[in-house]
Amino acid sequence: MFLCFFSLGNPLQTEKFDIEVAKKSVFVQQKEFEVQEVLFLLITENLWDDLSFINETTICEKIISPVLNIVAKKNDQLNVWSHVPYNIDEQKGLVGEPDYLIAPRTKYGGMARPSLCIIEAKRDNFDEGWTQALAEMVASSLTGASLCYGVVTTGKTWEFGKLEHDTFTVVPVAVSAADNLQKTLNILNWMFERVAQLDV
Repeated sequence: MFLCFFSLGNPLQTEKFDIEVAKKSVFVQQKEFEVQEVLFLLITENLWDDLSFINETTICEKIISPVLNIVAKKNDQLNVWSHVPYNIDEQKGLVGEPDYLIAPRTKYGGMARPSLCIIEAKRDNFDEGWTQALAEMVASSLTGASLCYGVVTTGKTWEFGKLEHDTFTVVPVAVSAADNLQKTLNILNWMFERVAQLDV
């Protein structure tokens, strides 16, 4: 969980970080992603298995982590950093262990600045999920990122956003991995490639 005093519905907090909440727009694209059939079928089966959703840990282990790691394999300069400390500014509440950060490894073995933050929507609460994701994106911007992407997901449903030059935007239509896993993988693949370009 990432500690954060930022609330999308609280204009005083919006002013605190000087973030403009822009009108929703479709900025994501798809980059065709080929995945081994056996892995595709495994994730599909998990998406339709109620046992994959009995708690937050199971969702991460059976759905979210496998999806992210499969996409990361194609973008091998990036790593999936899961539940690692990301402490930027304690006074602003930007400390904690985010669900997932996507970033290269530094030459010293640590995590470079992340440009993609992914949060599990606990109890299907996307508003709370975006509050946490945006906190991570703000933290990344404070370390020099002019563009950072964010994803909030229940495992089945995936929402996409970005923070660019202090303007926060969310895509208005969520993607259902249960209905269209390939589209979900394609969008994530596009995001990973964009992040790899940003961090070169």
